[in-house]
Amino acid sequence: MSRGWAMRRSVVMFVAFAVVAAGCTASPSASSPLAAALAAAPVDAVEVSFTDWSRVDDDDLAAAVRAGLADDTLTRSAIAPLAVQWEEVFGFSPQDLDWEAGSLTESGSSLAVGWSSSFGSGRIADALEAAGYERDGERWRLGDDAPLPAGLAASMMVAEIDESSRTLRAGSDDGALDGGLSTRRAVRDVVVAVSEAPAAMLLQRGDRACATAGVSGRGGQVAEQGKAAAERAGGLSEPTWGVRAVGERSFTVVLGFDSPGLATDQARVRERLTTGAFIGRSGAVTDVVTDADVTAEENVTRLSFTRRPGGPSLMDSTGPILFAGC
Repeated sequence: MSRGWAMRRSVVMFVAFAVVAAGCTASPSASSPLAAALAAAPVDAVEVSFTDWSRVDDDDLAAAVRAGLADDTLTRSAIAPLAVQWEEVFGFSPQDLDWEAGSLTESGSSLAVGWSSSFGSGRIADALEAAGYERDGERWRLGDDAPLPAGLAASMMVAEIDESSRTLRAGSDDGALDGGLSTRRAVRDVVVAVSEAPAAMLLQRGDRACATAGVSGRGGQVAEQGKAAAERAGGLSEPTWGVRAVGERSFTVVLGFDSPGLATDQARVRERLTTGAFIGRSGAVTDVVTDADVTAEENVTRLSFTRRPGGPSLMDSTGPILFAGC
């Protein structure tokens, strides 16, 4: 196993940051799916779930979804569990999408999707009409008798099409359609540090990352074991933002902090939690992820792993992953 952490200020990091920061203002044709998704996410989002649909097999839809859920690349998707209904309602498969980004704010939710140039202009408007939306100026509003599944309707009450960026933004209300999360420096810092373009990513404000990846409030033996392990490791601090991301065989955790010193300290602490029992789950951490590489770069701590095939979901936001939580 490759171990060890390092404090590095790299030219590569600066270049990657510049590319993503610039790409977030460009159209999907000139930037990555992730950059386009962050540009579409509301500036006040506290959580964003990203899915790269361009990497999903274009064969049988149901089989592709089952495979994506099994390998954790579709776990964050709001569309995947309702993929067949999506196809029936909108008239095209989610496999025709480039990407999907579901966002939560303190007051509502939104869902943005992007599509490639091969998807004909105007097809999205036709799809909204087929799904029971009614045009209201530049926006579309879900009709009372629309057949959209309830699991999607709450985040798609009103929609807006941007043909120039090939993006559909939908939300629980008009305010949820305003993008701009990519303008937040703390968000860009943690996203850039993911490095490998993810198949799926969960971006969370620090308090939400702690609540969903930590053991606080879980009660009983899990909470006791988690607290003891964190104390032995040196104590966990709440990040500003946290990321979990999966690639083909990779799993990455990135956490932003208020200072380089805290990021360095947390790199040491969290590395100690990448071995031993996987608290709140059966077996050891290394039964699920191996080859831990832990680094600190400026205000950011990064932990990257190789995922073992067939392991439990690491992208489900309800299970403890102590080295990613607090």
